[in-house]
Amino acid sequence: MNYDQIYSFVLGTVIRHGYNSAAQVGAEVKRLRAKKVLIVSDKGVSGAGLLDPITQSLEGARVPFVVFDDVEVDPGTATVHKGVKLLQNEGCNIVVVVGGGSPVCAAKGIALVATNGGAITDYEGIGKYKRPPLPVIAIPTTAGAGSEVSPMFIITDESRNYKMSVGGPACYPTVAILDPFLLRNIPFWPAVNAGLDALTHAVEACWTNLSTPFTDSIALGAISLMMENLAPMVLTGDLEAKNKQLLASTMANVACGNARLGLVHALSQPLGAYHLAHGYANGIMLPYVMEFNLPACEEKLAAMAIAMGEDKTAYTQGELAQKAIWRVKNLYIELGFPRKLDKKEVNPKDIPEMVKRAMTRPQIQFNIRRTTEEDLAQLYEKAFQGWEL
Repeated sequence: MNYDQIYSFVLGTVIRHGYNSAAQVGAEVKRLRAKKVLIVSDKGVSGAGLLDPITQSLEGARVPFVVFDDVEVDPGTATVHKGVKLLQNEGCNIVVVVGGGSPVCAAKGIALVATNGGAITDYEGIGKYKRPPLPVIAIPTTAGAGSEVSPMFIITDESRNYKMSVGGPACYPTVAILDPFLLRNIPFWPAVNAGLDALTHAVEACWTNLSTPFTDSIALGAISLMMENLAPMVLTGDLEAKNKQLLASTMANVACGNARLGLVHALSQPLGAYHLAHGYANGIMLPYVMEFNLPACEEKLAAMAIAMGEDKTAYTQGELAQKAIWRVKNLYIELGFPRKLDKKEVNPKDIPEMVKRAMTRPQIQFNIRRTTEEDLAQLYEKAFQGWEL
């Protein structure tokens, strides 16, 4: 027993989960005394009709709104600025975001700048703001990022071609509404990338130096749900699988929001400069980092294997740890997910620069195994070579 360890656990977001829960958004914004709502989304979400239950609920509650659906993948500072300008011109005092991780990040940035002024680049880091942001109600349409329960968000600074982290204790969305009906028609690859992003969150939450019994229990529960439901969620129309994957993705972010993230995210962030989807980049790097971290967290990987369905009485701890990696690789095969980085998308000659960028990422300090620049270079090199079972 470690008598010097003091655990903490925080969840700053109210979670509403269930079929047709999006219909509650009208009641939620009235509870928050909305004058006018800024709905943040992207063209894909609005074009698919996924805003309809939200706008119908707001109309039923007689709350006016305006739609800002110009959010791109990996939103930049210009998008945040444009959203803030619309919010101010329209007199909105609450933000409702409908979409995946990119719209949620943009919405958080808009809500923060709206109350603090200036530019979003002024708030890079943790807790750099003076005033809390406007209330945000987050309604995810992918089961991946889990940003709907996270106090942090990522905005691309176009001037540096750099994804900066922003956030702090006041930046949790006020309410997250998890409605599996909004995932009914999610396209295949966005669903796969989102799902592997969520799986990475859960796995990394287990192997940081800030993980606790609280975070482990939630992360392992999320892993169990995802390993059972991710494949049917993306390969079939199984609505209950989508429901469970959605819940698991939120659980995964609750876990990593407290335990933090590790080496996979540090390595994937530089890949964003090549416009690779965040979940895709995480998915590529996850098996390599599982193998790298194994010597430092055999017990944790064994626990993951048991959560994935392995019989704990049939194998040694070391065998179970290997089984966890084997299970993840088999999931990739079932999904048809790539085993390596594509040299047409990322230039191997850029490895030294990617290593330098990865070493600046805050996740490095939380990874359970200490790393050097040489370690990171070798991991990138392996990612270009590919893995085998």
